[in-house]
Amino acid sequence: MKYVGVEICKEEINNFIQYIENYAINYKNITLDKSTIEFYRFISKQIIFFKFILKAYPKTYAIKVIISDFLSLILNDLKSEVRYYYLNQRSVIENYMRMILKDEVNISHITKQSFLNLKQQNELELSEKEYNKIINEYKISCSFIHGGDFLRVHLVSNFEECIESKPKISERQRKSQISQFIELINILNKLFLIHNTEAVDNSFHRSKVTLEYLMGKRYMNKFYQIK
Repeated sequence: MKYVGVEICKEEINNFIQYIENYAINYKNITLDKSTIEFYRFISKQIIFFKFILKAYPKTYAIKVIISDFLSLILNDLKSEVRYYYLNQRSVIENYMRMILKDEVNISHITKQSFLNLKQQNELELSEKEYNKIINEYKISCSFIHGGDFLRVHLVSNFEECIESKPKISERQRKSQISQFIELINILNKLFLIHNTEAVDNSFHRSKVTLEYLMGKRYMNKFYQIK
């Protein structure tokens, strides 16, 4: 019976991926490649993971937002909406930080101090490389949202890309973007677990096999070390 939950998750994800593939063909006239499908599968697992958490803790607003962000991020990628993609990535980072720091007084706005607090509270668990990864991805997100390199090119190009609602991004850049995002989420998931072990345990108290399927063996090893 313990594998029933895994099969249900697999079926839900497979149905979701099939729906996305049909959408891509019917509305965008594109066929998704294997790496894109695996990327959407990865995000799907994150969404289901947080749906489990939300079921156990239904009043957690940050989790509701992060589920919405993950869904929107898939759509942004499908439509090549780079600016909105990074808008959702920034929101994902900020809501992870809210759930990690749990500072209800000072967490309404993510500031430089928020990142310093993140580093100070996780000195033993967060390497300098991992911390820099979070900072860098946040800066990249803010750069796309507020302008950055996009605004340095000619005005005609700016206007044309606004008409298209998407700055141009090469396939090589997109592959790097996907790789960086996955690495970022794995780091944030580790920190989320460290600061929410009880919530994770309660949400998956009868389905640790499902938890492993969604989050991977490395996550489970960390879970049992903390627990």
